[in-house]
Amino acid sequence: MNFLHRRKRCPIPLAENCIRFDDYELQLERRQLLRSGREISLGARAFDLLVALAQRHGRVVTKRELMSLVWPTTVVEEANLRVGMSAIRKELGPELIATIPGRGYQFTARVETDASSGSGGATAGDSDVAPPAEAQAAIATHRLIGRDALLGHVSTALQSNRLLTLTGHSGCGKTVLARAVFTSERATSKTTHAAVHWVDLAALSDDELLVATMARACEVTLGDGVGLRGLVSALHTSHALVILDNAEHLVDTVAAVVHQLLEGCPHLRFLVTSQARLKLTGEMVILVPPLDAADVGTAFDEADQWPAQALFLRHCAQAGRPLPLDQRTLDLIGDICLRVDGIPLAIEYAASAVPLLGLQGVATALDQRLLALSAGRRDAPGRHRTLRTALDWSVSLLGPFEQVVFRRLGVFVGSISMALVEPVVNVEGEDPWRLMEAISELIDRSLVVAEDGVVPRYRLLESSRAFAIEQLNQRDENFNLRARHAGAVGRLFGQTREAALAGRSGIDDAIDLLQPEIGNAREAFQWALEHDSRLAMSLAASLVFVLWRSGGIGEAGRYLMLTEPLAESSPADALRCGWVREAIVHWTYYDNPRASRWLGVAETAHRKDDNVCGLIETLAQKANSLVYASGDLEVLSQALDEVRSLYAPTMSGRLRLFCSSIIIVGAQRLGREADIRWVERSATSFPPGDEHGRMSLLCRLMTIQIAEGRAEAAIELGEPLYAQLRHGRYRRALHWLPINLVQAHLHTNGLSRALAIASDCFESDTGNGLLYAWADALAHMACNGGLHEQAAQMNGYADTRYSIAGGSRGSVEQNFRENSQAMAQEGLGQLGYAEAYERGAHWSEETMRVAGLQVLESLGAR
Repeated sequence: MNFLHRRKRCPIPLAENCIRFDDYELQLERRQLLRSGREISLGARAFDLLVALAQRHGRVVTKRELMSLVWPTTVVEEANLRVGMSAIRKELGPELIATIPGRGYQFTARVETDASSGSGGATAGDSDVAPPAEAQAAIATHRLIGRDALLGHVSTALQSNRLLTLTGHSGCGKTVLARAVFTSERATSKTTHAAVHWVDLAALSDDELLVATMARACEVTLGDGVGLRGLVSALHTSHALVILDNAEHLVDTVAAVVHQLLEGCPHLRFLVTSQARLKLTGEMVILVPPLDAADVGTAFDEADQWPAQALFLRHCAQAGRPLPLDQRTLDLIGDICLRVDGIPLAIEYAASAVPLLGLQGVATALDQRLLALSAGRRDAPGRHRTLRTALDWSVSLLGPFEQVVFRRLGVFVGSISMALVEPVVNVEGEDPWRLMEAISELIDRSLVVAEDGVVPRYRLLESSRAFAIEQLNQRDENFNLRARHAGAVGRLFGQTREAALAGRSGIDDAIDLLQPEIGNAREAFQWALEHDSRLAMSLAASLVFVLWRSGGIGEAGRYLMLTEPLAESSPADALRCGWVREAIVHWTYYDNPRASRWLGVAETAHRKDDNVCGLIETLAQKANSLVYASGDLEVLSQALDEVRSLYAPTMSGRLRLFCSSIIIVGAQRLGREADIRWVERSATSFPPGDEHGRMSLLCRLMTIQIAEGRAEAAIELGEPLYAQLRHGRYRRALHWLPINLVQAHLHTNGLSRALAIASDCFESDTGNGLLYAWADALAHMACNGGLHEQAAQMNGYADTRYSIAGGSRGSVEQNFRENSQAMAQEGLGQLGYAEAYERGAHWSEETMRVAGLQVLESLGAR
């Protein structure tokens, strides 16, 4: 039995057709909720929700299932469910209904019904036996939060497995979970007569004392010289459960002793807590994971139900600093919990510092990696008094080479593949297999996390990484390791990017390889910016290459700005490492004059070196820049003519696709119908491997179709592509595809579909610097909804942004701009329009984002 949520039993006799829990009673026929006989007012839907959960007590009920039970004939939003849950929790408190992150809700109170109470109302198998006093004391300050499902899993596993090992990172709560099992098993032992023994190994440093320590805990007296043989003999007929806590520092000896006891005592069972598994036949290993934490932005009426936040709040209350439950507070708590990886010990230490530092101060301390934060608990084990001592204990149990590998892994950010681990960590040139064995040992010791995936990836939790960096600094190894790290990351990114652009590999494959390593590339770039200018330019180019395709255009621009002075100092290096190419791609849309300057550098160099592939790509970029900036049509025509003359089927598919995208938009500006139709015919003939490039080409085709009055054809082309890509690798880089689709649907009076697409994609484009591109479509939509002032302001914002970038609208965007201006002027009058327009011209990007969301929300409400 789990005593963790047990409260005083209700003395009211059961009525017919009712459910009773704690001091509450649900009378189903009368639709009443009683507490100690007094009726509690609860809304109709909240009552139905409570009944549905109580009838399914003990299992997780998904949100979808609850909504179908309570609103069987009505389509409702998830917000209705949250309102009902909030009303229930306001009365019952937060403990009786648990939020299971990502799954649903679970009714955790012990339930009694009239159907199951034939003899006095007790449920089958229930007992009023209290947990033993020593166990009560042990868990008094360690009540489980967020571990109910795991506790049930462990209890079930112990019924069919004689050896169960709980593993996990230091401070993850293995001992607390084992204490809960101890309490539950001791309560059950009153009827089964199977003893439960607790053996604390934390303070035991001598292997030879292990058998004697276990004998004392199991209440066995051993004669002189009998040792393990005597313990096996004494426990031969025992059905006991022996819990061995903190076995990691004696793991080999513990494994040997447990093996002999399992062999000689056929009914004995073991539960072991250890950072390393015993590696015995028949051993079942259960990982005790970190606590789940709600993401920043989760509604505050739900965020405090997530285990990590709930634990943090409880520790703050215990420290005499209860915190208000508002959105800002819970967002900050969520950020702290995520940054300490949801480790209960780290959460406790962070919360204990709140009275002294405040929430923001704790976050700042984490930024500075102040690992010595202490919970101030005098009853905490010595190895858990601070985060540093806890990790020092764990690392001290490793062999010399494993300790070296552990601290060198500290230079990595996030998860990593062996493609980066080996060149950075293996300084001495050890056999790669030995390095793999060291990584495996770190995983076994719960110091490294192995992530699931097609390609294995590994990572240190943030607290472990901070400790590893401390170790590097203490040995003056940090600088050299960061240099190796930056060099290895630079080679991986540079070689992969170059191969993809040259057609030796697919663009999509390159993005799949590099995207998971973005965190390491950012870290390497910061080091290179201070110490290696050519590497900094190369990394900037590679980061722009990836970020443009993964939804980080704004970040890409920052890397280019930081490295432009280096490129000006060494334009030849900037060309060779790809910096100039990526700078032109980016600045064409965000600073066209700057792009034109670098186009001149690239074109001159490629003509001088007779670099045909480089020249044709540069000429295509030049044509694109001229189209966007409404440049000289004669120069544009000359550039397109030369691109067509150099274009060859033998070029890489990536380059042919890129040139085709430019040719079609240039041909549209020049009215070259034959070129448009030539590209349109070949649009589906390009080889796979560059979904982003194909999307760019098809988006430009859609623009032409809309301008020609063929919006239905644009929808037919764009909707399948949108459905295919919106959940794939380029889901954050769809850019013009949803904008074009919105425009096409507005041309066909498909306002509801346009609204749905805009609502899905608008906000994500904040980081891509594309809000100006949304402004024309949103202003048109705003006018359709009578929001003329917002439309006028968006006109002002968009005009200013186009002017700053040095670009101009395409024909479709210009059409929306003219229509929205006409409708807004009619609604506001000339003077009112001019005033609103002027205000929008001074909007920041954030103001535009908020205004856009307000327009979408207003239209959606109608």
